[in-house]
Amino acid sequence: MCPRNLAALATDNFTQGDLLAFLDDEMSPTSKAEQQRCAKLKASLDGYKWDGLRDHTDEAIDDDLWRRLSTDKASCLGRNCHWYKECPFFVARREIDEAEVVVANHALVMAALESDAVLPEAKNLLLVLDEGHHLADVARDALEMSAEVTAGYSRLQLDLFSKLVETCMAQFRPKSPPPLTMPERLTNHCGRSVRAAAVV
Repeated sequence: MCPRNLAALATDNFTQGDLLAFLDDEMSPTSKAEQQRCAKLKASLDGYKWDGLRDHTDEAIDDDLWRRLSTDKASCLGRNCHWYKECPFFVARREIDEAEVVVANHALVMAALESDAVLPEAKNLLLVLDEGHHLADVARDALEMSAEVTAGYSRLQLDLFSKLVETCMAQFRPKSPPPLTMPERLTNHCGRSVRAAAVV
């Protein structure tokens, strides 16, 4: 939507009309109702209640009116236009220039979501995923861990666990300790666990 065209159709008092004299007939409202509709649209645009997109207004805009409200590269005055600074098209262009865009593959996105180091906060994030049907597999693969646990490693960890339980029991001295906290019983239980893991 061109604010210059909207201003021309919303009022009889059009300041830049002389620059496009050959379009004067098209830039005149066809009826008082059309002029009032355009005046309402202009008020919404000026009051920042409308961003200039046809789908974002409650006003009904027929195709003929929208064609006259719109413009193309040939008839746009660009920086020479009085409405350049508030033109929805150029405002959107400036916002695009200021946007932070990160292009990354799925795995990097998953890793970044874990640490919050690369991506902005989720409330300030618009995430566009190409090949989104692969996301579940990538997320699973990014977050899963695997390790080979040998009998020797299991024995070492269970021995360390037994010593930790002994230390805790010595320091806290509960009145009625659980049966499995008795050092001999815990050692035997851990030994059975290691033998069972070795069989598997």
